[in-house]
Amino acid sequence: MNYISSIFVTLFYIGKSPIAPGTLGSIAGILIWACLNYYLGLIGFIIFFIVYFIVSYILVNIYINKTKQDDPSEVICDEVIGQFIPLLIIGSINEYYLIIFSFILFRFFDIYKIYPVNKAEKLHGAFGVILDDVVAGIYALIFLFIIKYSIY
Repeated sequence: MNYISSIFVTLFYIGKSPIAPGTLGSIAGILIWACLNYYLGLIGFIIFFIVYFIVSYILVNIYINKTKQDDPSEVICDEVIGQFIPLLIIGSINEYYLIIFSFILFRFFDIYKIYPVNKAEKLHGAFGVILDDVVAGIYALIFLFIIKYSIY
């Protein structure tokens, strides 16, 4: 199970990249979303998101217990989860400007840890690892919503 958790939480070891593993995780999240959105639609994506969230929580717990680290930088499944959140309001893979804004907004809030993202990051266990990215994703969702509906 340790081997499976290592592969999953690092997204097939992309998280072990010495250059910007979190950013690579966000990009992977966009690519996964694009494929799922194209082939399965919004409902299929939401089902995948829920399952991915639950599996991530379980496997992050296994991984951090194995490594004895609170929030290892190679764990990027949380970046994927956080990036998925603002993508929920993008209806098509053809809305490139919204996808780019989604990426920029999520990375901004994830990197700068504006309150309450910074508080969520201090929680222990898998909950803390994942929750800061969820909160950053919610911030990005709010701002993306404003951008999307102020343009139309």
